[in-house]
Amino acid sequence: RLLRYSPQPRAMGASCSSSPVNTACECEMSKAHAVRPRLRVGCSVGVTSAPAQFAMVHNMNLDSQSFNLHWVKCPPDADAVTAMLSAGLIDVAMVHTEDVVQAIGAGSSLRIVGTFASSRRRFGLFRSSRNLTSTVAEAGTSPDNPLGVPYNCLGAQLALYILGEQRDLGSEGGMYLRQLSSIDMADSALTSGRVQAVLWERHAAYDAVSSGEWSEIWEAELPWSSSLFVAGKDASYAKAQSIQGFVAWTRLAAIDFLEVETASSASQMLASNFKLAGAAAIDWLGSVTWKCSCEVHKSDLLEPLRYLRLAGLMQQAHVEVDPLVNVAKRICGVKQLDKKIPPGF
Repeated sequence: RLLRYSPQPRAMGASCSSSPVNTACECEMSKAHAVRPRLRVGCSVGVTSAPAQFAMVHNMNLDSQSFNLHWVKCPPDADAVTAMLSAGLIDVAMVHTEDVVQAIGAGSSLRIVGTFASSRRRFGLFRSSRNLTSTVAEAGTSPDNPLGVPYNCLGAQLALYILGEQRDLGSEGGMYLRQLSSIDMADSALTSGRVQAVLWERHAAYDAVSSGEWSEIWEAELPWSSSLFVAGKDASYAKAQSIQGFVAWTRLAAIDFLEVETASSASQMLASNFKLAGAAAIDWLGSVTWKCSCEVHKSDLLEPLRYLRLAGLMQQAHVEVDPLVNVAKRICGVKQLDKKIPPGF
């Protein structure tokens, strides 16, 4: 599908039917000796959620928790996941930071309850090595020469803005884009000449580059932590203790995921669920940092807000929004300084 890229906010168009939510505070429930509260968890961060999914499958450290964890399979779409949170269909989710900030800018009542991954999303501009005569500088400048981008990916739109600023692409009237649903579709589009270049996350393109099929000609990272824990407004009050316990559990899950004892099973999961194997998996593991804490850096909210404004991806009526207002203060602390943390813990 061809699009004319003229930055506009994505519509929060997912529709969900609301289900009853128990809004009783957990402290009241514990006084009544109630059973462990159920915590419904979703995500829209793809492979970054692998440690939590791995721990769920293998029932790691779950029986000792003060909550019953219920993993809800969600559409791979941030708009749908944030709508599910707002509708009370799930309690907490891991969502890319820029998607959270844009949702808040559109009036969402979501509450930020922590940082999931503090590493940054990395994007690259690639062309096919089979067609080195292609004029990448002209990619996206006409309907006959569109630029390939991941489908419905706000992070890619912001990377595209950075690309345009650095390489002066599409300065007259925007850019023509072809949205592609997968890395396989991107490779097919490059090979057939339907696009001359693609903008994609670097970890997903690792195999294509290492095999020599793709050539990378530009790279950049989004200058903020890649993903946050967010909760529905009611859940951030009624299930505060469970949410804090879940965040602590994900940190244990991330540590276990990297242990030698689980390396074989973890590698199999990355290969079967996310098509990351061998050197590609090692490269990705070396680039990601799971912070998993109930705190957020102030700059991790204000920087994406600034870029969303510059790229024209915030509704005019909400350009003065302050995402710090949506931090659940009784759960999550706000740090002023933002020092870059190397991969690991």
